[in-house]
Amino acid sequence: MPAQVREAREAAWGIAGFGIAYPAVMGLFIDADAAKAASTQFCCSWILGLVAFGFAGRRDRASTLAIALAFLQAVVCVRARDDAIPVVLWIVAVVYSIGVCAAIACLLRRPAAKAWFAVGISPPM
Repeated sequence: MPAQVREAREAAWGIAGFGIAYPAVMGLFIDADAAKAASTQFCCSWILGLVAFGFAGRRDRASTLAIALAFLQAVVCVRARDDAIPVVLWIVAVVYSIGVCAAIACLLRRPAAKAWFAVGISPPM
């Protein structure tokens, strides 16, 4: 597995972990409404983390799906603004989400990553 794919996989798992920890911390320190809003902000990150497991199988669809989910995660994170989350924490979460999602998309679009995933595609019959 090329370094770009490995780094994208680790970033996807990292944002998925953050997507689990962030709502939990909001629930512990603020309230249940903040936890619900935070989980809405990072709902796509959980799926992105699961899709990253498909990278080892060299599935081109996993790469394409990961890029689409990274884009969707960035959009959902920005759009899921709720008054239950303090503005500063919302901004930090949005900046983190956009940064990680952009990194995932860029890493998976690099030539070495695209070539590695292309090897796993079987020729049409």
